[in-house]
Amino acid sequence: MKRVGLVRTLKGTILFLAAMTAFFYIVVFPQRILLLEEPGRLNYDASWLVTPGLIAFSLSAIPIAIALVLFWQICTEIGRDNSFCHKNASRLSGIGFCALVDTGYCAVGTVTLEILVGSPIWVTGLMVCTVGLAIALAAFLLSHLVLKAADMKSENDLTI
Repeated sequence: MKRVGLVRTLKGTILFLAAMTAFFYIVVFPQRILLLEEPGRLNYDASWLVTPGLIAFSLSAIPIAIALVLFWQICTEIGRDNSFCHKNASRLSGIGFCALVDTGYCAVGTVTLEILVGSPIWVTGLMVCTVGLAIALAAFLLSHLVLKAADMKSENDLTI
């Protein structure tokens, strides 16, 4: 695949991920949280968790949005044929940091829900945290490799 096709595919994927994220944060998650208001759903009244739950889920979208913007910027640099640069290495580190922040936030939210509601959501939370850690590790590893490649590129540019 040529560079232009690769960049278009990557940016299309980013737009798809952004649309799916928006769909989940606008449609799916609020409906799941509003189920707490449904009488008889739980053994006790958990309707007081609706507003904090909506706010908490909304806040968890911030690191995801930042990571998607950083990924878009990386794709732009790839389109300029500047894949291995220090900026991309720091952007990949930023994506890893966003993944770690969101993973930690998810872990705290999962434990909080388990304590407050006694919900079996910890299984889903554990899976999400595992995927988040894998994304963070991959981003940090790629950041290191891109940094090494950028250093090698700058050394070769100085060599006659």
